[in-house]
Amino acid sequence: MLDFGFWVFLKGPMEAYQNISAQSAAAMIKRGACLIIDVRTPKEFALHSIAGARLLPISELQIRHHEIPQNSDKPILFICEHGIRSVSACEALAPHGWRNLVNLEGGMAAWIEAGL
Repeated sequence: MLDFGFWVFLKGPMEAYQNISAQSAAAMIKRGACLIIDVRTPKEFALHSIAGARLLPISELQIRHHEIPQNSDKPILFICEHGIRSVSACEALAPHGWRNLVNLEGGMAAWIEAGL
């Protein structure tokens, strides 16, 4: 088991992940060009979710990180309610070798606001 400790925040010239808009995420999903990981709670996921998203609550990331492909050819799109927990997931995984990480900026709130 990896010890993530406290969330690691990487900033600077080499970002650990990419932020994308709800519209860009929708286009990527429509093309089948990404894996979707939803890091919200089961209760939030049940209220509204993106088709094809896999639920992996952030509270379980430390014990279930092995379920996320470390060297995926496809971008791994992380989603939460407002884009904060998904950033934390990206920033926690990147230093441990995960690549091709993408954050839905604004989370499900932005998705719903965009009418998607």
